[in-house]
Amino acid sequence: MTLVELLVATTVAVIAGVGLLAAYHAVLNLIEVSQQSVVALNDLTDIMERIKATPFTQLTASFPNGMAGAYGPVVGGYTLSSEQIRVTHQPNTNSDPRELVVQVTWTNRSRTYQRSLSTMRASRAS
Repeated sequence: MTLVELLVATTVAVIAGVGLLAAYHAVLNLIEVSQQSVVALNDLTDIMERIKATPFTQLTASFPNGMAGAYGPVVGGYTLSSEQIRVTHQPNTNSDPRELVVQVTWTNRSRTYQRSLSTMRASRAS
């Protein structure tokens, strides 16, 4: 085996190793975002259950339109970096029935992610 062959083999091995490390790093990042998405969906489910349990006449007071707020501790107590939960009433807070859209936004490594769910509510008098 010559020195040139040894250098070529070493270079190929180093390039393959760097490629594997880059792939491993990308997979770890995807796993982290996936775990955060699960937490966000749990938060969305928790807020949806609260909306479901709130009487129709108190929806506007309990979930102000468009305000990003902390709605108390969420299930499990996990929080995401820069997490904001926003509830929007469509088309407005006086509509009956109305659609309520819950959106969770958070930041991971300078990138913003969001997940949302919606539900319809109506007063029983309609």
